[in-house]
Amino acid sequence: MVFEVNDLKVQYGSRTAVEGIQLSLKEGECLGLLGANGAGKTSTVKALLGMLKPTSGQVTVWGRKAGDPKALMKLGFAPEDAVPPEYLTAEEYLGFVGAIRKKKRIERIAAANELLSWFDLNPKKKIRDYSKGMKRRLILAQAFLCEPPLLILDEPLNGLDPLVIMKLRDRLDAYRKKGGAILYSSHILAEVEKTCTSVAILSQGKLVYGASIEKLKGEYPSVEAAFAAKAGGQG
Repeated sequence: MVFEVNDLKVQYGSRTAVEGIQLSLKEGECLGLLGANGAGKTSTVKALLGMLKPTSGQVTVWGRKAGDPKALMKLGFAPEDAVPPEYLTAEEYLGFVGAIRKKKRIERIAAANELLSWFDLNPKKKIRDYSKGMKRRLILAQAFLCEPPLLILDEPLNGLDPLVIMKLRDRLDAYRKKGGAILYSSHILAEVEKTCTSVAILSQGKLVYGASIEKLKGEYPSVEAAFAAKAGGQG
């Protein structure tokens, strides 16, 4: 089991953001985490990363408490609104990330070069001179760096053009088939249907539907239809 979320509850003061969430992910699976704005997706992701302490419940990643350094070393995270340090070049930034992940220099250079080429990014260019879409591709590249066995992707398609989205779908499929696990949070439901093996739909902080894509399609015409039925069509 890559991660398990058992009866998660998160409160901010008197407001309950998440309550009673149960989730799990195994190797080779891609779980689509869906919900309207404010449904509890961000709080759930933060709990998995150890960025916030659950009010109650338990979150484990690779059998360790969320936030454990050994668990964090085995995941790649692409936040929705991340902005890489703009005074660095792309290759300097990926070199820094690779060093944090304690990979050998020759390995991280090779991995960085492959990703920069794949995402069509100029390695010598300062990040401040990148477009919004290029910065987004760079954030995705750092998540993939050194092939962590777990990817957590928060709205990964923001700012990407259609051709890059199609390429990314293929890369994620290959990654998953090699045993990688993915948590994929997105509002683009058609792409979730093409990329994910299962979905979890949150509404008002609660899990209102969870199923494999195969099972979902036996109950609804599409992920979009399931989302409309279970989450009121918001988002």
